[in-house]
Amino acid sequence: MSSKYFYVGLLAACSLAVFQSCSDRQTETYDSGAAEQYAYFPLQIGKYIVYQVDSVVYDFAAGGGTLRDSSSTFVQELVSDTLRDQNGQLQYLIERSERKSPNDPWQLRHIGAAMRNSSQAIRTENNLRFLKLIFPMDRRSEWDGHIWIDENREIEIAGERMRPFVNWLYEVDSIDVQAIVGPFSFDSTLVVTEVDDNNIIERRLSRLRYAKNVGLVWREQLILDSQYCNQSPPPADCETRPWELKAERGYILRQVVIAFN
Repeated sequence: MSSKYFYVGLLAACSLAVFQSCSDRQTETYDSGAAEQYAYFPLQIGKYIVYQVDSVVYDFAAGGGTLRDSSSTFVQELVSDTLRDQNGQLQYLIERSERKSPNDPWQLRHIGAAMRNSSQAIRTENNLRFLKLIFPMDRRSEWDGHIWIDENREIEIAGERMRPFVNWLYEVDSIDVQAIVGPFSFDSTLVVTEVDDNNIIERRLSRLRYAKNVGLVWREQLILDSQYCNQSPPPADCETRPWELKAERGYILRQVVIAFN
């Protein structure tokens, strides 16, 4: 796999210390309804989810301009085994496999891990640990999902160094609502916005939907940089031009469930 798709997959997949937040909106520590919410992050050996993942990777073109490389991939996440970490916490191993068409064999790309306790749901991918959910949650819940990640950490996308983790703050947008996602209708879903930050040179958006007893069923991410507005004088459409058109590096990713057990 090329490096640009490796890092797009890293951020898409990502996603043990005691969590503390200074936010005024943080949900109080109590157990009301928490047990029912664990179903948004189910962990069971043999459970799998298959997604269709469509992406556009942006890169500088030789001689000026921007290259846009579109692709569509099928991704399977399979809970394959468990192990205990050095702290005795039970970790579930998650195999991420990919293929270009439904008739191709699955190709194992990497193995991550997930764990859930009474107050946290955590994913670890490529040595990055993400606090994906907290328990219990309500419509006012927010938390630092990157508590273990330096927000100034750089990664390489299509040969360019970027800082995708600045200004992320996870927030619950809706919880326990019906939704149609792809070919499926779900009775109870949870929407979390991990970041929604926009300025003239950077766009950071990551929004996910979880379904009870299934897990992650939908994701949209825009990790984009642009110098379009730094021209002198700035273009008249600097602020109104869609990011899909003015982006010069980064990626757009959309992921939707197509099968699960």
